[in-house]
Amino acid sequence: MNLVFRYALIPFINWGQYLFYLLIILIAANKRFGLFGYFSKLAAFSKNLAARLSYKSLIWLVLIFKIFYALVETSSQYYVWSSSSFTKFFLSKGAVDLALLKRFSGDLFIFLNNRFGYFIFYSWGRFWLEIFVSLIAAAVFYLFLVFLKKYKERFFEEGETELGFLLAFMVGWSNFIVFLPVVFISVILVSVFKQLVFKESYTTLGAPFLLAALIVLIFGNYLISLFGLMSLRV
Repeated sequence: MNLVFRYALIPFINWGQYLFYLLIILIAANKRFGLFGYFSKLAAFSKNLAARLSYKSLIWLVLIFKIFYALVETSSQYYVWSSSSFTKFFLSKGAVDLALLKRFSGDLFIFLNNRFGYFIFYSWGRFWLEIFVSLIAAAVFYLFLVFLKKYKERFFEEGETELGFLLAFMVGWSNFIVFLPVVFISVILVSVFKQLVFKESYTTLGAPFLLAALIVLIFGNYLISLFGLMSLRV
């Protein structure tokens, strides 16, 4: 188990989500713009992939991956704590025994009043809560996009509201906080580029969404720290 943890789980925890999300961005970009169609050997595969994977399918893939990733993190945390005589204490502590949560004791928190109570409480806040908060943030963003499309349809191509939901959910909370302003900056950058290179006056939101997601995927943690938003993490 120690070798599996060291050579499989740790690299997956450190890099797995970034590689998977980069793949999602590439697939979404290919679906939206047919990027791989410029390469003859990838053209057929590109067309087939875009036809099979809708944005809804990609959203489900991201959700499944986030759940799997949280399971791996939870299992790894249990392994780390169980490997030390000192931290084993946290695996036999009911969360409602802690001073902070005593006022919450009762039926509502009965699932925390057991030998794994603190571990459940810790894992929920550390690994699982982000999934639910990210879903809520992405849903609110999607509703905003639907509202915006109703009044400013020229900003959207077919499926770009779903693309916005996908990428907002993918970057997750708290990267979503910096995703929004980066989207607006990306709109300006893409608009200027299209004006200078293609002489086009308007741009839809697909390309800015993808550019913003890529920037946040790479620099999200740095941007959150730079702007003092660490307190908003869950």
